[in-house]
Amino acid sequence: MAILLVLFHERAQALSPLDTGWRMLVLFGTYALVAFAAGRTIRRTGFKAPLTLGLVLGAVASFGLAAQGPTTTFAHRWALFVLFGAACALVVAPATAAAMASVAPAQAGMASGAVNAARQVGSVLGSSLLGTLLTTTMLADLPDRLAAHQVGEPTGTAVRTAVAAGATGNQPLPDPVRSAIAEAMTSGVQAGLRVNGIVFLVTAVLALALIRNRPHQP
Repeated sequence: MAILLVLFHERAQALSPLDTGWRMLVLFGTYALVAFAAGRTIRRTGFKAPLTLGLVLGAVASFGLAAQGPTTTFAHRWALFVLFGAACALVVAPATAAAMASVAPAQAGMASGAVNAARQVGSVLGSSLLGTLLTTTMLADLPDRLAAHQVGEPTGTAVRTAVAAGATGNQPLPDPVRSAIAEAMTSGVQAGLRVNGIVFLVTAVLALALIRNRPHQP
């Protein structure tokens, strides 16, 4: 999710790394604050309710962010960043607690290690798969965007070749080309965010149906 949003801000909205960073700080700052509270909350509620709630909120935030466009201002999106940060925080602590409570105390270290390993592998696979989806969707959508902005040949072919190769060049792009690339990039980001929302929603249903609360063991 973070990779998609960073690419969207820097490539589609042409923001600087600093401007992108403070926007992402809203997400990660919320994550840090809510994660601290979530660790205490699960002692009273168990881990099933916050885990399921976090997954549902993550799906809502993902679908909401999928509606953003190159000209969408941050003032219209910051609440979704807060929502997604809170959602992730509600997922991480309860997921770890669920794994720890599912084994004997002597195996708690193994359970914690397995959760962390799965989380790292999932982060790598998720980033790779969503990145691939972004790229393929962008390249498939780019010809139509170029045509819509009346970018003719051979310029269109040169732009598509450069984008496919990841070459940015040092010269400023004409406005029609820049707009077409931004819109195609947005299409790829939107596709990734929708997939992210679907995964969160499906996982919420699985968590609600399959996970059982267990009493907290000091």
